[in-house]
Amino acid sequence: MSGNNLIFICTYILVACLFILQPWFSRTNVLFGVVFGDEAIWQHAQAATIRRRYLIEAISTALALLLILFILPFFLPKGTVTAGFNITLFALFFIDSFIFVLANRRTRILKHSMVPSAQLTTDKIIVEVGKSDRESVLSLRWFLILIPLFSATLAVVWFGYPYMAESIPTHFGIAGPDRWVPKSWHSVLSPVFIEMLLGILILFIRRAPASVKGNPNAAPGYARYRKMMGIFLIVFCLLSELLFLLIVIGFITPVRTLLYIIVTLVDLGFLTAMILLYNRFVRSKRATGPILDDDDKWIWGLFYFNRSDPSIFVEKRVGIGYTVNMARPIAWIVLVGIIAIAIVFSR
Repeated sequence: MSGNNLIFICTYILVACLFILQPWFSRTNVLFGVVFGDEAIWQHAQAATIRRRYLIEAISTALALLLILFILPFFLPKGTVTAGFNITLFALFFIDSFIFVLANRRTRILKHSMVPSAQLTTDKIIVEVGKSDRESVLSLRWFLILIPLFSATLAVVWFGYPYMAESIPTHFGIAGPDRWVPKSWHSVLSPVFIEMLLGILILFIRRAPASVKGNPNAAPGYARYRKMMGIFLIVFCLLSELLFLLIVIGFITPVRTLLYIIVTLVDLGFLTAMILLYNRFVRSKRATGPILDDDDKWIWGLFYFNRSDPSIFVEKRVGIGYTVNMARPIAWIVLVGIIAIAIVFSR
């Protein structure tokens, strides 16, 4: 097995594990995106059956696609293996998402069959958890640490442009660059604009409110969690800036593969630490009522659509981090803007 194929398989296994474990990336009173009165739902016999069925379906799908990934190199031309890997990942995303939606539907049916919990309320109680900036909102001073690496990248582009190769890589697969375009200011400035976009996104979501509402204890530990997430997003942006700086330096002189491997290992450590902190500040907390029962605002437990909520970014029901309130027009503007910028600077 070649080194590139081994990288493909390891990456696939990591992504598959994250998909399979996504029901556990939620508050303890949430199961497959459906909110309950307390964490007792995880001990419910029917809920255990739903989880077991989900695991069987998700793991079977992952193993079947892994088998396909193993045999792809024997049937595809050498230059198309990366495309085959991307298609396999897309299939994993689509099928596992469908399996999650089915589990969400089964969980909703289970909830409707149970005696309504006294802790759940349909009253529109919204807790302003972000009033204390010192406690929950990351200070703008944190964003100053993003400036040095951004300035370094800009300087390398500005002063190094005459020394760059005539062909600039615009897309990097797991095995390295696989798409090039003629050198231009547009192509070499792409990493700089992506860094700016990351910084702006983090600035937007630093005040994202809790999506689980009802009372201060409906989202216990959320203020500290939001601040920790802000710090982690800053760290993520720093790692991204470092990677983009290496890419820009690579436009001038080849960057040793070891440096990319080091950045990759740091990213894996970052992911592990974020999961551990999520468990510490969110997963291990016990929610107490009244808790807002707003399942009807969560499409399939994944997409938030609430016209009465002024929030643009909210805490995910399932998963680490934030999602957008799709009922807010500005959220669509942000999403379309991100997609448009990604398309423009990937050409």
